[in-house]
Amino acid sequence: MRDKYIVKYNKKQEFKMKRIIKSLPKWALAIGIVSSFATPSYAGEFDGVTLKVATWGGSWKANMEKIIVPKFEALGGKIEFVTGSPAASFAKLVAGRGRAPFDVMEVLDAQVGDFAQVDYLQPINLDLIPNKKNIQSFQYNNTYVGSWFTQEVICYDTEKFSELGIPAPKTYADLAHPALQDKVSLPDINSGAGLANFGGVVFAAGGDEENIQPGLDLMAKINATKFWKRGGETKTQFETGDIYAAVVHVGWCARAARAGSPVMSVHPEIKPGVKGLAKEGWLGIMKSSDNVAAAHWFINEYLTTDFQYEYAINSGVFPLNQEAIDKMKTDEINVRLMEMDSGNISKMLRIDYNKVDKTAWINGWNKTLTTN
Repeated sequence: MRDKYIVKYNKKQEFKMKRIIKSLPKWALAIGIVSSFATPSYAGEFDGVTLKVATWGGSWKANMEKIIVPKFEALGGKIEFVTGSPAASFAKLVAGRGRAPFDVMEVLDAQVGDFAQVDYLQPINLDLIPNKKNIQSFQYNNTYVGSWFTQEVICYDTEKFSELGIPAPKTYADLAHPALQDKVSLPDINSGAGLANFGGVVFAAGGDEENIQPGLDLMAKINATKFWKRGGETKTQFETGDIYAAVVHVGWCARAARAGSPVMSVHPEIKPGVKGLAKEGWLGIMKSSDNVAAAHWFINEYLTTDFQYEYAINSGVFPLNQEAIDKMKTDEINVRLMEMDSGNISKMLRIDYNKVDKTAWINGWNKTLTTN
């Protein structure tokens, strides 16, 4: 009799909570009035809610479908994906004057400056993201929560370098070796890694965000003839022997290694005390979203150890979650190619895109490489 009473009482409380949450305006979630609701989820919490997430397709989407979607469906909701690059998602936002066809989106570090000029994101209530305890404090704020980062490296074919008598590269300037002519692949400036890696070249050559000429001069010396738009292209090029070195994130180098290519990675020397380049991903909630509670839930799930590890292994990015990082250390290829020391990771170059004139960077890059 007592058990029946408890079950009935719990169902009544659950129903009351659902009505309260659904009745609250989204600003209430944003400013923290309902922070006390960051409690364990309950069945039916998101009944009838369809959360739309803007992210990449392929393995990125597949990882979410495997780990996060079943959890959301167990709470009564449904997740739909709007696939494409973050640049394409931002273009949709601009076209819709901030009315987004999605609730949450992946944001690249290079886009932070773009978002600063518009009013398309709403504040994130960090009280609703308890899993932020799994990441470093600089990896979240009231506008964005970090999702992943990549280690941008020089990936090279050890056998070809040995055959040619070329020492292992230490920095970008080593890619200008005459024996590497036509055998180096760099990211296209319009690819997801283009601005970050050009920034790495600029800093390594002695420039900075506001003085890119040293980087342009070094790009002219490297005289690359191959430019990738998708990192997977480099894996194929290593397999076919079309390239002996590529500037690409270490996840693609690891994939090439797992496929049997004799590759090794180098975290390029940028300047004294700075070795390696990090490119960061963030998550933001659209100001036009009507599913703010679900959007916070999604971001919180993104930071779990299980998802961060699965994501890293299958997509080649590096996790922010420390427990996931520790799991990465159990794989020989990861240990051989990736920087695992958190102190060294924190010292990697991170471009300050608030100082970057993207138009000048892209125009300079195009002019240098088309007239070289």
